[in-house]
Amino acid sequence: MSSERVYAGIDIGGTNIKYGLVDQNGKVLFKEQRPTIVDKGPEPLLHLVANIGEKLLLHAAEEDCEVPWLGVGTPGSVDFKTGQVIGMAPNIPGWKGAAVGEFLRERLNVPVWVDNDVNAVALAEYRFGAGVGYNSVVCVAVGTGVGGGIILNGKLWRGSTSAAGEIGHMPIDPNGPVCGCGNKGCVESFCASAAIIERCRAKLDHNMTPVFEEIMSGDPGDLNVRKIFAAAKKRDSVALEVIEETARYLAIGLAGVVNLLNPEVVIVGGGVADGGAGFVEVVSQELRRRVCDSAKDKLRIVKAALGNTAGFIGAGILGEERQ
Repeated sequence: MSSERVYAGIDIGGTNIKYGLVDQNGKVLFKEQRPTIVDKGPEPLLHLVANIGEKLLLHAAEEDCEVPWLGVGTPGSVDFKTGQVIGMAPNIPGWKGAAVGEFLRERLNVPVWVDNDVNAVALAEYRFGAGVGYNSVVCVAVGTGVGGGIILNGKLWRGSTSAAGEIGHMPIDPNGPVCGCGNKGCVESFCASAAIIERCRAKLDHNMTPVFEEIMSGDPGDLNVRKIFAAAKKRDSVALEVIEETARYLAIGLAGVVNLLNPEVVIVGGGVADGGAGFVEVVSQELRRRVCDSAKDKLRIVKAALGNTAGFIGAGILGEERQ
């Protein structure tokens, strides 16, 4: 009896590494996650990713499943042919230049395909999620950082040097805060988790609301994005203002992308979008207000469908993109 073919994928995030096995229909068969050890340098992180790869391959073997390759999504632009990180990854210090593909191929002795993490998300949503049925898709993920992935005519668009899709590093305010990439006023400097928390904390310094007082148990330092969205769901004015600002900044960046590429659908995902509280709806309203009429006639703006599994699902099917 032949073994079932399954795909093994690893999604390296700025906060957590998510990984799992999926079948050929995108159904998740196994999943886990571990914290990303970003503070110890690139080499320990490479070894951790290799250990996770071994675990996935072992789990597949125990279930009598065939894994044709290992796929990895990582922050930063990636040379898809070699699997080397060639672009900045501000949320993982020292990661630029990491030879992820070469290291894992030597360690695991299987084919390995590596791409930008949001390219993998876009691929998963296009194949199995909110992008099914569309040929032109822009996908943006908002979390520890802000990344983008682009599908044009049914294929991932990586650009001439594999740097396409860096929506998070589109400058929208030349006088804005310094971004991790070194530029000023990038989308990420306004919309990433740390920026959201900082903006909320500044407002609370002037106006500590009863809802936040309760949520943070009187500790002003005890603030994270999850608590901001929890406060918004209780209709807290500061939380709602911060989320609306964040959605507006994201929409400003996306408006340029939509006017340039004229996609059929914009998919908004990542931990911030998963927070709810009307975030995607505000992005949609603001984006429609800002794009050219001809670009929004058939445009859809939707929430990502696959949640935090999208990254490793898309990574798992990267081998199908090798042609």
